[in-house]
Amino acid sequence: MLTYAETLETIYNLRGGAIDLKLDRMERALSLFDNPQQTFPSVHIAGTNGKGSTAAMLHRILSVAGYRTALYTSPHLVSFTERIRVGDEEISPVEVVELAQEIWDRTAAEVPLTFFEFVTVMAFVYFSRQRIEVAVVEVGLGGRLDATNLVRPMVSVITSISRDHEAYLGSDLLSIAREKAGIIKPGVPVICGGLTQAVAALLENIANSRNTTAFFLGGDFEFFLKNGGLFDYRSKQDCFSSLSVALYGRHQRANAAVAIRVLEAVRGMFPVAETVLRQGLASVVWPGRFEIMRERPTVILDGAHNGEGIKCLVEEIESYRAGRKVKLLFASMEDKDSRLMLHMLEEVVDEMVLTRVKMDRCAEPRRLASYLTGNASHRIIEDSGLAFSALMERARPDDIVLVAGSLYLLGEVRPLLQKHSPTKGAAQMAEKSAP
Repeated sequence: MLTYAETLETIYNLRGGAIDLKLDRMERALSLFDNPQQTFPSVHIAGTNGKGSTAAMLHRILSVAGYRTALYTSPHLVSFTERIRVGDEEISPVEVVELAQEIWDRTAAEVPLTFFEFVTVMAFVYFSRQRIEVAVVEVGLGGRLDATNLVRPMVSVITSISRDHEAYLGSDLLSIAREKAGIIKPGVPVICGGLTQAVAALLENIANSRNTTAFFLGGDFEFFLKNGGLFDYRSKQDCFSSLSVALYGRHQRANAAVAIRVLEAVRGMFPVAETVLRQGLASVVWPGRFEIMRERPTVILDGAHNGEGIKCLVEEIESYRAGRKVKLLFASMEDKDSRLMLHMLEEVVDEMVLTRVKMDRCAEPRRLASYLTGNASHRIIEDSGLAFSALMERARPDDIVLVAGSLYLLGEVRPLLQKHSPTKGAAQMAEKSAP
């Protein structure tokens, strides 16, 4: 049997043919395991931004309520096992090895799977065998033809719609919305975050055509910001005052409002007391979302990797910085609108280092540099570890070091932070690595 490292290497290199976003391979593969995704009810969450945070909140609240709750998300930050968890426990490396071998044995000859299809089959089989009561499942890409779109949802969720993955989902908001609306099932209510009027109208029409109802933030339910990071929630069913959520930022209060509305929708099967709701929101953990890792200098990790995410990040940095200088470490994937992201970030950072991650589709730092307008000084340091050390060495105690642009970059930097002590000369070594 393969080792854990060998297993992951094999999974990461799965191709399964072209990524054609069709469900026939998933249907065939899951049928070989007696359709495990049909053995538990799910909350199915799509959206350009906010779906991971909303999923984490729901998972935490339902777990605190005592329900055996599974969570499936992607991508991971540091460890593959982050993707698949039941309660507070991630799938173990041993279980990954054993389950992967079983899936290969059953599917290899009949159904060649892509990486994400394979991992989704793994998650659904694992959840079924763990006898979970409910699963919170995050869509990987789009919705209509995503590998997760064979679950049995009690409620569907669309957190936001903005431009991302345009090569697969379309270049305009309505096209993207139609793809994400593919998770809306007949008779299954859909809870929606803050959307433009045109997108909301489209989703409402699609919901009506499928004999179900869509509920929208700002119309059917609302949240109101208060001092001290607190917020109030109001809908036709509930009114909660002075709620606190452990994740930083106004957008996280919006995500929390969506999560609360989801809990209202599933109350008949999974009731949650107000005290549990408050405890769950106040204790949720979701790494890499305006995550303040240390002080003096303040180090913030944020996984914003598209225009809408960067817009929220810029707003939060402006509110948080209190006159301090901001030093940015940035990397991005080739398929992202790096020009837009960098133009927005240039308005709030004083210095930036452009780097790359160990991914073939990572954007070249030189190309990123060509997008800059000159509002902030910049350097190119190809190695992300050296780049981070260089920023830390030059940072004053009252500076902010911000890492953003790619979740993969956060995954490379985060372990360094947990044991970071820059070696003497790291900055000089990093400078020499610049082309």
